[in-house]
Amino acid sequence: MTVKTKVAPEEKIKFVEKYLSGAISQREIGRITGIAISSIQKWICKYKAEGAAAFLPTNKHRNYSPELKEKVVKEYLSGNGSLLTLCEKYKIRSTVQILRWVEMYNRYEDFKRRGGHRNMTQVRKTTQEERAKIAKECLDAGRNYGEIADKYQVSYQQVYTWTKKFAELGVSGVQDRRGQRTSKQEPRTEEEKLKVQVAQLEHENYLLKMERDFLKKLDALERRRD
Repeated sequence: MTVKTKVAPEEKIKFVEKYLSGAISQREIGRITGIAISSIQKWICKYKAEGAAAFLPTNKHRNYSPELKEKVVKEYLSGNGSLLTLCEKYKIRSTVQILRWVEMYNRYEDFKRRGGHRNMTQVRKTTQEERAKIAKECLDAGRNYGEIADKYQVSYQQVYTWTKKFAELGVSGVQDRRGQRTSKQEPRTEEEKLKVQVAQLEHENYLLKMERDFLKKLDALERRRD
């Protein structure tokens, strides 16, 4: 059974600052501490987002607005950032937090709070066939979104979106792609095909940048040793 190595907050800060100054590589930190590179990258991300304070104990619970949660989830799913880069960009302490928001989003839950506490409003899940039926009926009814929403116990926004997509793309337009990253989707139009290609290229560029930065740090470390 593997025993996890515990590293004190002060040590984490010291290692991250040495890494950022180019005095040590992530691989070297991992060798010294026995910590996985992925965890070390999370330390670096937290430090970049909040500085040394990110590692200090606090009893203060951080609240994120519903708008921010949805924005972060949509950026992640569209391929406009990795978990780590989004944590750094929006000062979110943990990649796990973003993954929880993604799971909530995929369960059709709205990011709403009441009385200062998070309260998740469950949105009824529908099949592709039902969405197509609702959209077609809405078109036949002269796009009376409110009436159709009440009849089928779904939201006004859902009916509006399904009807718009159904009118543009037919049944394929109401396919449930919620929770799928853009780079993984099967394009339905030339515009979507272009978006998928851009998302894939951005992801590849991100991976190349990470590799390039690591090699630069490693080269600088080796030069100092010589």
